[in-house]
Amino acid sequence: MKTFIFIGLTLVVLLLQFYVAPQLGQHLYFDYSFDTKLAEPDEKITFLGRLINTWIFPVTYINLDEVMPEEAVIEGKKKNVISFSLFLLMHKSFRHKVFFSLPKRGVYNGGKYYIETGDFLGFKSYVRSGRIETEIVVMPKLCDDAIVLKILGGYLGEISVKRFIMEDPTLTIGYSDYTGREPMKKIAWNQSAKIGKLMVKKSDYTVDTNAAVVLNMALGSNEEKEKSLEIVRTVCEGLEQQHIPYQFLSNGDAGNLEEGYGKMHLNQLMTNLGRSRLNGYSSFDDLIERCIRERKRSRSYFVISAPMSVEEKKALIRLQKYSEYEICVLEAEVNHDTGC
Repeated sequence: MKTFIFIGLTLVVLLLQFYVAPQLGQHLYFDYSFDTKLAEPDEKITFLGRLINTWIFPVTYINLDEVMPEEAVIEGKKKNVISFSLFLLMHKSFRHKVFFSLPKRGVYNGGKYYIETGDFLGFKSYVRSGRIETEIVVMPKLCDDAIVLKILGGYLGEISVKRFIMEDPTLTIGYSDYTGREPMKKIAWNQSAKIGKLMVKKSDYTVDTNAAVVLNMALGSNEEKEKSLEIVRTVCEGLEQQHIPYQFLSNGDAGNLEEGYGKMHLNQLMTNLGRSRLNGYSSFDDLIERCIRERKRSRSYFVISAPMSVEEKKALIRLQKYSEYEICVLEAEVNHDTGC
């Protein structure tokens, strides 16, 4: 009887060792997601991973290695790899989060994962790997160059004043909270009485203010072009705050975007900028000709470029002749001590 029990146990061990163990990894299902696909430089990104044992046998030894995108900085780790040692009972799962950041603008591939399982006697291990297919785009950072911000702030202020002058008080399109900065004549007394707090009228405009953000990628060093992308982002966020629709035009791989505004519009542009390899495709002169062809009434121009040559400045003068307003020129002069 003992002999039969011994033989039976031996057969079970051999079955587990040579048949079940090699298949354990095939019954481990790994899925994942990121909380964003468009991020700021150094923004905390959350990776959500889940490992599921789909088989009827427990897996007593699992080593899970997850490789985040290259250059990723994982909280509390010196490398871009995080490891877990665990076991899973049948039909159970292991859920976890990894927090990391990406330091600079660009496109980052998701990385890889490795699942290692062992046999029941500890003699051999089996490794299965796969790609984390998600792609993350990191947008340019905001520009912090004091000179650029001063020029831009003055120009955006002028647009705001022009819009206020062109408001038609007979065309009320809504109401907003009184902040203390609005003139008394704009307070909507009837609406304030209904709601119980001071409200001001939001008037429509007699002229449809719009803008074109023009990026010159024909010349300049990579450092100057990087700064140009940062200025583009800063300009567009300023226009978003004032609810001014804007078109984006470039002569490089940053692409073009039809006129619009709002979160989706801005995110699409930031994705294009994040993907850019800083390549220029045509001359600044050609870009200016396109601006002239596609000009609109009441359009404000923001031209962003590396320091321009004499010929490029001549093209800019040509655009000025077709513009109702003074063009806002923001040159990406690289200062190694301060700036963007």
